[in-house]
Formats: sequence, structure tokens, C-alpha cells
Amino acid sequence: MVPVFPLGVAAFAVGGIVAGTEGGPFPGTSIRAEEPSVERLYRDGDRIVGSPMLDLQAAERACPAGHQVRRQETREDGSRVYLVWTLRCR
Repeated sequence: MVPVFPLGVAAFAVGGIVAGTEGGPFPGTSIRAEEPSVERLYRDGDRIVGSPMLDLQAAERACPAGHQVRRQETREDGSRVYLVWTLRCR
């Protein structure tokens, strides 16, 4: 007989991970408070309007004791493209 318990535990763990990383208190935010993000408008339509560099002042406001970039991605809002850096605070 194959035990069902390990399969049930695995399904519960995966469900908890998926539910825990989405649906923060505000749209576009993570539930985890230790992982803030910094956004910068990069492209508006066909024009590049911003720098692809992380705004260090915004990162320092989000993480006063220092930060590490966890990942960089883009977010589109209509014709605008934002660069998004997810940080890990120290």
C-alpha cells in the first residue's frame, strides 16, 4: 500500500508557497515586507525616458541598513514599461 501522507504534505507545501508570494496588501506588492521593490519608468511608447540604473536614493529609503538586488524585471502598463528591482534588506 502506498502512503498518501507524503503526497498530501507536498501539495499543502506547494499551495502555501504559491499563496504566500502573491496578493500583498497593495496591488503589485509582495506579502513579504523584507523584500521591497523599486520601480523606474523606462519607456513611454517608443521613447526611452529613463535610465536602466537602479535609483540608489529610493533603494536607501526602502532599506536604510543596506540592500542587495534579488531580481530585476519589467512591468508594462499600457504603452509604458517600468523596470522593477526587488531588494533584500540587510
